[in-house]
Amino acid sequence: MAKFGSLRKLPSGRWQARYTDHNNGRMISAPDTFRTKSDASAWLAARRADIDRGLITNDVAARLPLAAYWDDYLPSIEVRLRPSSVRDYSYSWSKWIEPRFGAVPVSKILPRDIDRWMADIQAKGMSAQKVRSAFGVLSRLLDRAVRDGAIPVNPASRRSDPLPRIRRVDRPVLTVAEVEDLVTHFEHEDDRVLVRLLAYGGLRIGEALALQRQDVDLRRGLLHVQRSVSDAGGVVRVHDTKTGRDRWVALPASLVAQLRELLRDRPINVDALLFPNADGGYRRARVTDRHRRIKAVKAWNASRVDEEERLLDPIAVGFHDLRSVCASLLIDAGASPKDVQAHLGHASIQTTLEIYARVRPERSADLAQRLDALIEEGVKARSGPGNSAEKV
Repeated sequence: MAKFGSLRKLPSGRWQARYTDHNNGRMISAPDTFRTKSDASAWLAARRADIDRGLITNDVAARLPLAAYWDDYLPSIEVRLRPSSVRDYSYSWSKWIEPRFGAVPVSKILPRDIDRWMADIQAKGMSAQKVRSAFGVLSRLLDRAVRDGAIPVNPASRRSDPLPRIRRVDRPVLTVAEVEDLVTHFEHEDDRVLVRLLAYGGLRIGEALALQRQDVDLRRGLLHVQRSVSDAGGVVRVHDTKTGRDRWVALPASLVAQLRELLRDRPINVDALLFPNADGGYRRARVTDRHRRIKAVKAWNASRVDEEERLLDPIAVGFHDLRSVCASLLIDAGASPKDVQAHLGHASIQTTLEIYARVRPERSADLAQRLDALIEEGVKARSGPGNSAEKV
């Protein structure tokens, strides 16, 4: 067997172990010196075994601090992710990850260190959502260390403590009647079409505000969703959809007719926006939400009364809630979960099932009535003629 590494005695009397890194031909020294020659030799033997098994491939990378991987990661997400996501990731890094792990060599980060870190930031009052977000950033950085051969496995995947659970907040799912009532409280006609498009087409608000004349196929009743806009930091940016894929959305005939009327007032150029701002450019979703949606929802809630003219409890309806309306209506119409996933442009079927396919109270009552009918049918069949159990 070829010789692996070398040992030498230092002036201090301690022993140093070194070996040649096959990636670059440089000599790599053990992180510590050893009291005896046998200890140094044992370290070399263990390191050779790890290399032969593919557990350690790059000692130079193993000694890099986690901050070096963040410096490499940040430029890659700046070109791939939305500005809002980059901002959130950067905040997680600078606020929670860097103070604890930034200067630590990646090979020194252990699963127990991550468990303690998560417990610490939760004890400081960090929400479950932000804890999970920060953990995700840390885990992705350590994935890059695994990719570079700095560590054999990601220590984040071997932690003992579970991630904190996010308390689910039930968001409203409106009926068609409620949607149509809400629409009447928007001052401008294009806003009324926008709300219906979100509720019946299932678009995200950024996707709707990015729509151009060329995206509408009135003859076939189809909408081509292929871009989105965001306005993080007050700067409007046009980018791909959230999943990075475009999709065709079939629209109900009534909505196609409303889009046809809307287009009569738009420029004839193919890139003319369906929902432009006053200057003909892209609207900012936050401005639309603050100055139009909030005002309309407030007026709508002020008008909602029961049979005795008493005000009903207010419903806080956001633009994004209207996607749940679309999902619920599609399911009522007999669509499969996969159909709903394709229509709404979800990357995962779990998102469709767990978040958006919420059951309206009226639908739940209807399902109960159907169950009653099935139970009654079964009881009648059991007690009908020819059933020996009913004979005396």
